[in-house]
Amino acid sequence: LGAIVLYVMYAGICELHKIDGRVREEIDSWPDGMTYCLACSKDGPRLFFRKNKDKLQRLNPRIQRYYDTCITFRSLEAASMVLTGRQGIAQAYAAHAFTLHGDVGTAMELTRCVDVVESYLFPKVMTRRILKEVAQKHCGTLALYTRILIGAARGAYTMSLEEKKPYRIKCMHKKFEET
Repeated sequence: LGAIVLYVMYAGICELHKIDGRVREEIDSWPDGMTYCLACSKDGPRLFFRKNKDKLQRLNPRIQRYYDTCITFRSLEAASMVLTGRQGIAQAYAAHAFTLHGDVGTAMELTRCVDVVESYLFPKVMTRRILKEVAQKHCGTLALYTRILIGAARGAYTMSLEEKKPYRIKCMHKKFEET
């Protein structure tokens, strides 16, 4: 279940990057190569993705080891509570349901995108309970799910077959080479 929900979450972020200005603006502010990881637990399903020029690229969790920011839920149950809309990310943070590796600022950028995606994917009854502010939709929930299904059928969310270096490691190498 966790892998499916992470896939739909990623697909929602990709589709909303195309049609919702808030998500587009947030993602466009990320540096090229910025790599995120969402993990359902230490040994559970994981989602790695990175910004590659003007789009997102899903990375294979069996190959990918590096990231700039990673949110790891303490258990599959804690992950399912957040990913299925029974608990908000802010409530999970207050309950210490996940650990954060990386920069808090970049994690907040990701959670702002996830909040907008959740406001589209979940019914208003659920989003009012888990989000501080329910984002105004630019398309309907059914339209977004349809876009996700069409994208999945086209193979738009396939994984990269090679390991990618995250943004910070690139910067460190670049600085090292310059000195």
